[in-house]
Amino acid sequence: MIRSCCLAGLAILAGLSSATAQRSTITRDAFRSRADSLVFTYLAESHAPSASFAVIRGSDTLAYGAHGLANVDVWRAPTATTIYEIGSITKQFTSAAIMKLVEQGRVKLDDDLSKYVPQFPLQGKKVSIRQLLNHTSGIHSYTSSPGWAKTWNDELSPDAIVKFVAADTFDFAPGTAYRYNNTGYVLLGMVIEKASGRKYANFLDAQFFKPLGLHQSSYCRSKTSDPAFALGYSKGPSGPVRAPFLDLSHPFSAGALCSTVGDFAKWQRALDAGMVVSPTSYTLMSTADSLNSGRKINYGFGLVPGMFNGHKTVSHTGGINGFATAATYVADDSLSVVVFTNFDGESPQTLAQNLLRVAYGVAPVGRGTAAAQAVAPSLLTADRDAIVGNYTLQLPGGQPLPIKFFLDGTRLMAQAQGQPANEMRYLGNYAFGVAFDPELRFTFTVDAGKATKVVLLQGGARVDGPRVP
Repeated sequence: MIRSCCLAGLAILAGLSSATAQRSTITRDAFRSRADSLVFTYLAESHAPSASFAVIRGSDTLAYGAHGLANVDVWRAPTATTIYEIGSITKQFTSAAIMKLVEQGRVKLDDDLSKYVPQFPLQGKKVSIRQLLNHTSGIHSYTSSPGWAKTWNDELSPDAIVKFVAADTFDFAPGTAYRYNNTGYVLLGMVIEKASGRKYANFLDAQFFKPLGLHQSSYCRSKTSDPAFALGYSKGPSGPVRAPFLDLSHPFSAGALCSTVGDFAKWQRALDAGMVVSPTSYTLMSTADSLNSGRKINYGFGLVPGMFNGHKTVSHTGGINGFATAATYVADDSLSVVVFTNFDGESPQTLAQNLLRVAYGVAPVGRGTAAAQAVAPSLLTADRDAIVGNYTLQLPGGQPLPIKFFLDGTRLMAQAQGQPANEMRYLGNYAFGVAFDPELRFTFTVDAGKATKVVLLQGGARVDGPRVP
């Protein structure tokens, strides 16, 4: 099955507009507990292994963290600085690179593609750079080609990638319709290389990543054992499984970048502040473009314009083997909402939208609604009582550490031998967190109404703790 490489899944946040836009005023403490509830509900219901998230309003970090597992096999927890493949969110970097070249006089939006990529057969048609940017070129998308998936293991050049559709009939005459198209953005990467004289990855590194301090953003490596990177997963018959391998030469400038939620929020702000391209160029990128007929389309250049609660937004999502991403920026409040996941089975678009809604005091919708409104999942008395008891954590090196879980009134407490007691916060699915370490997790296995063991996840290490009499 083709895993929708570089899928758009565009995050169009329609509706909820009003004549007078209300500002986001929620406090950090009020937002964080609801954000955690939404994220945990998304993970529980989608079975995604992990999600990293950043919600930043001006200089106020409302939520910045990660939950779940970046690597299921070794139970490595993610953090807000875990690196994910971002899929089609790459496209705004590519469009910004084109606009940079436009500002430098090396490219014009109305230039014909043949000026830069003469080897691609246009079949007598004229395709402008603008039409590649806004998906109105009519060129067929290579990710829909039946033969493409057979080559996922192979490293291919951009010429070889676009060759999958070079002989295909155009989907429509250029400029007459809109259809999301990964081939167009691979061709734009080829334009960048021709006009700049540099490799696409090197151009982005020199023009954007280094000057903006995006130290954890780069062109992804196809294979890595670096624990800073999340592993990608797909939906399996009984839970997440490792996603099919895709050599990252394939998505190229349509979807091959890696980043963190923090880096990406910084990128959103830099774009809006005129630190990436000029305000004029950014307006073109973030404004709905038009067909030849004058009819508006809901796409700019690598960005999707929208409205939420009376505020203009720009959004995009991404999907690639093992990963899905969603991000929205609200310029009026300098509000960034970014969610990255290592799972291609369900987009986090609804999660990102609900985080945005909560930031404006609007009720969430769909998946996770009840959890967000209730602030935290409810722990049933029977489940609480099933957990109370003594356990022995088997620390690395074989040293045992007794730990007990007990009630202080109605509060469920954890106390390891020789350490102070800490109240546990229920996160759903027999998982608990503690206030002193937002990444620490206790997860219980319950059988016949009684917990039989606890697993401690802390600092990327997993420690098993069987129940003792």
